[in-house]
Order: sequence, then structure tokens, then C-alpha cells
Amino acid sequence: MNLKSVFRMVMLLVWVFSLLGVSQPVFAQPAADVEVVVRDLTYWNGTFSGSVNEARYEKWSFSFTEQHTFTVTATTTWGDLVPLVTLLDAGETPLVSQVGSFTSTQPAGDYFILVQPQSGSGNYSLTIREAGTPSGTSVSVDVNPSSVTVGESALVTVSLNNVPGGGLTSAEFTCTYDASLIEVSAITDAGLFGSDAAVAINGPASGAFIFAIAGSNGRKATTNGAVFTFNALGLQIGEVTITCQARVSIGDQTLTELSPASDTLSVVAQQGTLAGTVHAYKPVTVSLYDAGSTLVASATANQDGTFSLQAPAGAYTAVASVQGYLDAQGAATLTSGSTTTMPTITLPAGDIDGNDVIDQFDAMTIGMNYNGSTPAAADLNNDGIINVLDLELLAANYRLSGALVWQ
Repeated sequence: MNLKSVFRMVMLLVWVFSLLGVSQPVFAQPAADVEVVVRDLTYWNGTFSGSVNEARYEKWSFSFTEQHTFTVTATTTWGDLVPLVTLLDAGETPLVSQVGSFTSTQPAGDYFILVQPQSGSGNYSLTIREAGTPSGTSVSVDVNPSSVTVGESALVTVSLNNVPGGGLTSAEFTCTYDASLIEVSAITDAGLFGSDAAVAINGPASGAFIFAIAGSNGRKATTNGAVFTFNALGLQIGEVTITCQARVSIGDQTLTELSPASDTLSVVAQQGTLAGTVHAYKPVTVSLYDAGSTLVASATANQDGTFSLQAPAGAYTAVASVQGYLDAQGAATLTSGSTTTMPTITLPAGDIDGNDVIDQFDAMTIGMNYNGSTPAAADLNNDGIINVLDLELLAANYRLSGALVWQ
């Protein structure tokens, strides 16, 4: 064969293939002798079973009330069936036709899914699923309040965020915590999956519980929000981390795991209140110190000298202090849920240098800064100028020393 003949043959083959094009699944209208069995999808986003052969096709009817992007899949469960799946509109005009599966976006309306053999025959399962995945969905945990005393409870809210447009059909949450610090109770559905959702709870026990929920009768979670709540009762002092791990489903019998979320709850000792009245020309600070001389709480008295502060129940040393005055100091025992009242007291003015003695050195400080405004400790009457009126207050307490006994 010469070169010219070979060239002609190659060109002929190119022309033939250009007419044929690339092989694609083609919807074939059922022959007149083929039985088409009409079946209903009682609800969409489910799984259904059927059987087809060369003489029997099946056509499934369903309706959308709004636009959906969805995937239809026919999977052979028995036989040598290669299923061809076709989406038809209400007038039975083909919209999509593919072997095995297709994805389509359609507006509200009535539709049919026709299943026929591309080849072979047998049984199949048919699924129609909302397209899209919950890959952007996240879980959050919120504890309110973030601090409670022993015997008090906080409300914990577990929520889903960035819920996909097609919604979630179910979710499973595994929550863990330190059972020595808190007690969990009153685990309650918050309604995100619709009314009358199916709920299963395992636990709580040994610092963990599982909350599983699925929307009933086709209902889904379609918005962001709280899935469930529970109470956390403080048992003993400490900080506890509450962590919830979630897995969610869009209805395809597959669970997608989300990143865990957590929040903390501080459990503190029950509080008592210390109250009283301390007089001075300046604002007085009242402080509580524990047995190790560690500051536990403090408060500034009001203009009239009254004060109130809270601290965990226990025994303390109470100290009332202000610059330029001798301190007052006494023992105070706080009881949970009650108020301990200290005696009313007036602090002695004049200890300008803070050495716990009112003497000539304090008077010298007034003289050296006469008609000035600093140091602030020398302005005993808090009128903004250091003068004889401050010396007068000092003189009234001349030679006093040490902290005033406050009890």
C-alpha cells in the first residue's frame, strides 16, 4: 500500500469518528411492549428498593416545594444490572440521564425518576439526597455564668453553626467533663431539629454523656442555633473544661466529624459578706487577708464610710487603711450566705510617713510642704492644700502608735 492510500484511509477513519463522537449514556424511550411501573417516593432524601429488566422499568414520582440541588443514585444489589437513571419533568420530558447517578438543581415542581437497564437486569437501591456536605459546620459550647459557687448551677448550651443549606438530618454529641467538680443534669432538646425530634441520651456517667438527635418525619436542622442544653452543678472548688465532640449527617447514612469545642466553668467557694462603717476624711480601703497574709478581697468605702465586700467563707484579718492615717485591724469570720458586720470605727489622722507612729516627724512633713498639695499623705483633710488644718488633725492624735484594734 502506497503512502497516498494510507493517508486516505486515515482521513476516512477521522471522518467516521467525528460523526460518531464520544460515547455517552443516552435516554431511550421505553418500547411499546415494556411495562413501566409507577411508584411513589413517600418522602424524598430516602433510600428505596426496586427491580428492573428489559421488559419492566420503574418510574418514581416525587415533588419539591422549593428549589433543591440533589443527587440521585441507583446501586445494583442483585444481578448484572447496569442501571440508567433519568430525571423527567411533569410532562415526562427528560432533563438528565446518566448511568448509575446524576446531580441536578431543579425548582419547585413535580418530577419522575425513571430507572431502566442500560444492560442486564436485577435489583437496585435508589437514593435521593440533598447535595452538599456539612464540611463548614462547627459546634460551639457556651457556659453561663462562667463562674459559680459550690452548690450553684450554670447553664451549658451546645450549638451548631454554619449549618448547610440543605440542612442536617441528625447529629451526635459526646460531651466530657470532670465529674469530681461538676454534676450534669437536665439534658434538654432545644428544638433545632424541629418539634418532636427523636432523641437518645446515654449517660451521664463517669464524666461523659452522649446526646443523639434526628429530625422526625423528614424534619431537619436548617438554621444555626442551640441543639441542646444541660445544667452543670458545682460540686467542689476548681476549674472544669466542658468539651463536646460532634458528628453530623445530611441523611446519606454517613457521619461527618466536626472539630471539638469547649468552654470552662470555675467553681469557687461559697461566699460570705463583710460590711461596716469606717470614718476618715479620705476614702478608706478595707482589705481581707487569709492566714498566710495573702490578699483575698478588698473594697473602697463609700463617701459616708460604709463598705461591703465578699469572699469565700472562712477566717480572715480585716484591715482598714488610708494614706496619712493609722490602720485599723481586726479578726473577721465570714459565713456562707450571711453578712458579718464590723464595728463602726474612726481612723486616727497623722501617720504621714507610714511608720505606725504619729509624732514630730509627721508634723515636720507638714511644715516642709506647707501650702503645697504633695505629698498626698500630708493632706489629711483631703481639701487639696497642706496647712494648719491638717496639723490640727495630727495634733488630736499626737503620740498614738500602732494599728487601731478593730473588734
